[in-house]
Amino acid sequence: MKPSETSKKPISRFIALTVIFLLMMSALIFQLARVTLGQGEQLAEEAGDMSSRTVITKGKRGRVLDRNGLVLAYDETCFNVEFLRNANNRTDYYSAVYTEALIKAIKIIEDGGGKTIDTSYICMDEDGNIYYDFGVTSETFIKSRYRNFCNVMGFAMPDPDDMSTWISAEDAYLRLRELWYIPEELDFDEARKIISIRQEVLLNNYRAYMPITIAYDVSLDVVARIEMMADELPGLQTAQSTTRVYPYGEVAAHIVGYCQKMSAENAETLLELGYSYDDFIGVSGIEATMEEYLTGATTEHHGSVVLEVNSNGAIVNTVSSSPASDGNDVTLTIDLPFQIVTEQALEDIIQHIHEKQQNLIDPDGDGVYDGEYAEYDEIDLAEMGAIVVMDCNSGQVLSMASYPSFDPNWFISGLTDDQVLYLYGDPDIDDDFADRTTPTRNKAISMKLALGSVFKMCTGLAGLMEGVVDIDETIDDESPYIYIDESTGKPVDTNANCWTQYPWNHTDQNIVKAVLNSCNYYFYEVSYRLGIDRLVDWAGKLGLADKTNIELTGEAQGIIGGQTAMYDNTRAYNDQDTSLPLLVYRSLVRLLRNYQTIRGVEVDEAAVSKCAQELMVLQDGSLTGKGSQVRQILSVNLGIPDGISRAQGWDSQITSLLAELQWKASYTIRTGIGQGIMLVTPIAVARYVSAIANGGTVFDAHIVESVTSPDGDEILNVEPTIFNEIEAPEEYWEALRQGMAGVVSPEDRGTASDAFSSEYAELGYLALTSGKTGSAQVGGVTIDIQNTSWFVAFAPNDDPDIVIVVCIPNGLSGSSSAGAVEDILTYYFTTLYSQAPETLPDVNSVTP
Repeated sequence: MKPSETSKKPISRFIALTVIFLLMMSALIFQLARVTLGQGEQLAEEAGDMSSRTVITKGKRGRVLDRNGLVLAYDETCFNVEFLRNANNRTDYYSAVYTEALIKAIKIIEDGGGKTIDTSYICMDEDGNIYYDFGVTSETFIKSRYRNFCNVMGFAMPDPDDMSTWISAEDAYLRLRELWYIPEELDFDEARKIISIRQEVLLNNYRAYMPITIAYDVSLDVVARIEMMADELPGLQTAQSTTRVYPYGEVAAHIVGYCQKMSAENAETLLELGYSYDDFIGVSGIEATMEEYLTGATTEHHGSVVLEVNSNGAIVNTVSSSPASDGNDVTLTIDLPFQIVTEQALEDIIQHIHEKQQNLIDPDGDGVYDGEYAEYDEIDLAEMGAIVVMDCNSGQVLSMASYPSFDPNWFISGLTDDQVLYLYGDPDIDDDFADRTTPTRNKAISMKLALGSVFKMCTGLAGLMEGVVDIDETIDDESPYIYIDESTGKPVDTNANCWTQYPWNHTDQNIVKAVLNSCNYYFYEVSYRLGIDRLVDWAGKLGLADKTNIELTGEAQGIIGGQTAMYDNTRAYNDQDTSLPLLVYRSLVRLLRNYQTIRGVEVDEAAVSKCAQELMVLQDGSLTGKGSQVRQILSVNLGIPDGISRAQGWDSQITSLLAELQWKASYTIRTGIGQGIMLVTPIAVARYVSAIANGGTVFDAHIVESVTSPDGDEILNVEPTIFNEIEAPEEYWEALRQGMAGVVSPEDRGTASDAFSSEYAELGYLALTSGKTGSAQVGGVTIDIQNTSWFVAFAPNDDPDIVIVVCIPNGLSGSSSAGAVEDILTYYFTTLYSQAPETLPDVNSVTP
């Protein structure tokens, strides 16, 4: 090879490489120019579609504590399973992929003992018919939800106001199965689980960047399997969250209450406060009344995470975040060990009374009533009740029991079919256990019953204070009780007798002996001298006719007696304190229909109803001289001539019926012994007896002691509040207390002198106890075995600290409940004087 040829090759290669490099650069420049010039507008538009979204975070719900700091309710860390559909993946392919992933995830969750959300509007009845259930009863809400449902599902929008144009639930179900590629082999129940999840995703499409929780509080095994199978479960993820926990289960359930997700009826208000649909809201007990303090979900507690998302709603970046703040702790006045003792005492005494009643009505156990009970088809036995233990010097509730109880944890995890039956009963069965006992109802504050002889201290104090009886005056039992009618001057036999079969044992009864012996006759006479207005007034002063304002949901207000309590003609017949006006109204309607039938006139129901209501207004406490007004109302409303009404005696028939709504002196004397139309709550009775024990201070009831922030700062300290102060001579209070001490004294042979055990007396506790029995008939029931059992007590006698009220409907007799008082006071005296640790219940041993 020639030297010149050799030197030319490198040059040629260099030139070739240079040309190739220039060509590649030209191509890149050309491509860049094409992209910049041709797609610049599109890229700019996409960049402009980037936006930020703020995700709100919530704090934990505050704790509920007993007075000693023991935790009754708290938020516990848990794990949820979430589904987040990639907003960029909206094709049919991904729809099928997501359905397959959800089927696998549901199986993992259920194998691990969990369950997925059940929110689908599409349901199936027992006969296989598919129907809509929008979870609301208001037609407006139903139409709104249907409209939204059609919109998010992509269905053609019919006229929402014309239900005949709606897509049937079955057609919607079949379309959704096809739309979401739900396999044919899945039955309705399994397909509905997929539909529930997909429905939630679409209903929340406006925030597609947020995951949907499909299962709450799953096990760690479920979490592990979901994470391990992440590649097979696109869209599925786990997240740390919180769940409400009630560590003592049924203990104090009616006090603490429970939480649920918000209902449609209160959603608008709660959403404005910062709640979301997933937040749990207190719906009963302290959880409800102290919601504003406990919640960590309202706006002032919100934290936030700012996200950058694209036009499809997919997350691109986290911009910033700020922490949420937790709710406050609420400390109660109750003592948890004392609460456990009280609840056990209530359950035990109800079972004891029930067994005793069963032995009385069916001693041989053959299922047939025997002896004096053989004539009855059905007898109601003790199945429920309430106890209130109150600090008589402050109104603080130390313990409160309502039986039967329930586990508030059920409402967090979702009620099973068996739990629903236990709590609310079977709609196809009348008068089942749930109907009779209403387990979720706090009977200590909502149950209203006649008070019986426990009311006699009120009658006695009223008589002393009004001067109708002197403290030393004695009255003999001269049953039956007869009074002189002031309008006629004639004696009226009330057929009201004292309870004793030996009236000579109730001679020379002063206030002390009358309370000790529970002498009906003495209190008949005192209440007759007082009159109903003054008697009602004193019951009101002692707090029996008003709410105690305890910080719990569902407190009822008592009624004592009098004309307006029996019937108030300024109110509608169906808006009265008792059911009697409604019964009289119905009787009037039947009577007026009969008049029209007799006259051969077609019955106009509207006219009859109007006539009956106008006639009832005539009853204002006196019907004297109102016959002409009766005849005029009949004439105007029904066209009955005055002469016919007079001739037929129809005006007299009507006034006789209306007289059933007129208060009489015979009602007054029955009110004096706690009978009649009187209805009071156990909590109101507790503060009434507390006023007797403490010498006249009527406190409002409190079950909240304080509220504390997560940092330990006191936000609220609940001080005792006084409803009324009665300035009576100390000798009056002492007389009542002396009578109550005698009730349980074997030496004084009081009405409950043999109701306590010999062990209780030997310990010296009986000598420190005062009490009063009450056996009240319920409505028209005359079987003694069905009487309401009341037993009230305070202790110690010399310087009272606590009051106990026991109330057992259908509880046989007042003294029957003494066993519960003994159990509670034994614990109280033991801890007060002995301080023996071994007598305390092991709180840590209590399990949900």
